[in-house]
Amino acid sequence: PADATANGRKSNNPIGVVDKTVSYTNGVTKVGKSTSYRADSLITVWEPADQWKGDFARTYFYMATCYSHMNSLWTTTEGLLTVDPNSPLLMRPWVYNLMLEWAEADPRDEIEQQRCDAIYEIQGNRNPFVDFPELCYYIWGDRTDEQFYCTEEHGAEIFVPAASEEIDFGLWPLSRPFSAKVQVRGRGLGEGATLAVTDESFVLDKTSLSPDEINEGTDIIVSVTPTEDGSYTTMLSLEGSGYMQQTPLTVSFVDGIPAYEATDIVCAVSSRRFNANWMNYEPGATYTLNVYTKDAQGQPKTFGTYETTDTTYQVKNVTPNTTYYYKVSIMEDGEAVVGSNEVKVEMPDVAPVFSVSIEDIAFTATPGKPSAPTQITVTAMAVPKYVTEVSTSRPFEVSSNGESWSQELTLTGTSPSFFVRFGGAYEEGDYAGEVIVSTEGLDDKIISVSCNVDETKSFFEDFETGSKGAYAAAEVSCSAATWEMSNALIAADDNALDKKCVRMKGYVKSGQTITTPAYIMMTTDKVNGCDSLWFYAGSYGNDTGVKMSVSYSVNGGQTWMKIASLAVGEMQRYGFEINRDGNIRIKFENENTGNKRVNIDNVQMSDWGDPVGLDIVQSSSQSSGAGGIELKVPSGVYDLSGRKVKRLQKGLYIQADKNGKWRVVNGQCSMFNVQ
Repeated sequence: PADATANGRKSNNPIGVVDKTVSYTNGVTKVGKSTSYRADSLITVWEPADQWKGDFARTYFYMATCYSHMNSLWTTTEGLLTVDPNSPLLMRPWVYNLMLEWAEADPRDEIEQQRCDAIYEIQGNRNPFVDFPELCYYIWGDRTDEQFYCTEEHGAEIFVPAASEEIDFGLWPLSRPFSAKVQVRGRGLGEGATLAVTDESFVLDKTSLSPDEINEGTDIIVSVTPTEDGSYTTMLSLEGSGYMQQTPLTVSFVDGIPAYEATDIVCAVSSRRFNANWMNYEPGATYTLNVYTKDAQGQPKTFGTYETTDTTYQVKNVTPNTTYYYKVSIMEDGEAVVGSNEVKVEMPDVAPVFSVSIEDIAFTATPGKPSAPTQITVTAMAVPKYVTEVSTSRPFEVSSNGESWSQELTLTGTSPSFFVRFGGAYEEGDYAGEVIVSTEGLDDKIISVSCNVDETKSFFEDFETGSKGAYAAAEVSCSAATWEMSNALIAADDNALDKKCVRMKGYVKSGQTITTPAYIMMTTDKVNGCDSLWFYAGSYGNDTGVKMSVSYSVNGGQTWMKIASLAVGEMQRYGFEINRDGNIRIKFENENTGNKRVNIDNVQMSDWGDPVGLDIVQSSSQSSGAGGIELKVPSGVYDLSGRKVKRLQKGLYIQADKNGKWRVVNGQCSMFNVQ
């Protein structure tokens, strides 16, 4: 269970145990650093509350079992932390061991069973790991050498082949002998079973199986001796102990080279292709592939002829919505000494492309002010109509130019862009919503947007929008400021609180002269001064003895005032009171040489004059009594003209002392005195 804000913070990070720095929590979902993947390497994970961990574990078991055939699609960095595409178990050991632990600690409850039943009523399928919680131990646990049965009470039954299964051995050359294995496994056949086929072209190496052979699973060899090309079918009968099952077996033969169905058929804007495939009929031979279409009379029209020693060939630049054919042969002196069957390939229409550059955005803002905008790029290719509609709801806003803001936009073209921002709110807290991007005839793209409104976050830099992959000096535009970086880059390091953070190497020195300094500094000002500064810092990887400093400037970077020097280790949050009005810039420096590297993330400043160290809450009104009448008055600081200068946080009160002087106090106030 997660709302839009929590779901956005989870992003595409893997599930795990947050045992290091926590970057987000709402009491149900936690996001932060973890040693779950490897004790010596931190990754970002999300962790559900204890009462939901078993539910997630049984869902992961279901997904790994039912969708294991899609393992090759898991290609992202985050996905490969969880999935091992080369393992039949699909999940990596650290994942399935954690899921087994959670499944045991949080057993199936009534809510989970009711959910499974409700899904069955709608979809007609069930999660077997909910119905049979112990099943996971037979696949990933300590019972993998045991056979699992749904019930111990049973009669005679055959599991493999399944009762409704049809076995097709595919296409084979007529000139080669053919044989294949068929496994038989079952239980309850105390007298064993006899096996037979109905076509004399098929021969079995076994005509009977003992009860033990059936219980343990035994391969039988099926051989076929064809007399001509074509398809051969027989019925494999298994009978014993009152049980009878028949399984169709089919194999096809071609007089020549077996050419197989085309694979990897792609008809996209950027690529139109298919792979032609055939048997390695004569190892080392050169194969000639002939690809063609046919005219209205069925006569072939050559598209291309290709030579290869491989058994597959990628045919490129084909036409959408067109039927192609191919044959393969071995040539000698310009003549085909052996050929193949004909394979038909139906190319579909071009698949449309409709995507957005960002799918999750987390804004920060101060009360009453909009957030900094984020630009989104839309890719629309081969779509029915090149018109894109964008919509959202308050307090979020969209704009085509970053100047005029609304809740709806209409864009045109193949690569339009627009801006999104949080429009502002006076109440502190978390806000969440969606931006819907749509075009005719295709599924909408949903961008999850959230914003944390916090008086102390008048400046918040998380480096997520910055891009700098090398240590060479350069300026980088990020979400809150433009930074000059020397011997520093922005990377997806282990210490990043979300996806990215700054990594800064030590400075380079020649004799007593620093030739390459190591720093990051703001080249744009933060207005309204700075009351307090917070940031996260830590040593990179296994680096030790790392030292850094932080400074500020109030004159555009001409001179710098050092705030502190720090010896940093594990990534943690640091805070300092600056208490300066006007424009301000911040600078971080690495005080080491060489590879003593430091990570920096989530730099945050509050405006000058904001109170420090008080909890931030949503309500800004206080109750007070005077003469038996209860008044609701908004808390704030006003100048003599009645203009509100700033809003007060809960816990701060305006009160007159015994001398009639007004003051702001922290604590309980029994009366709001008006004189």
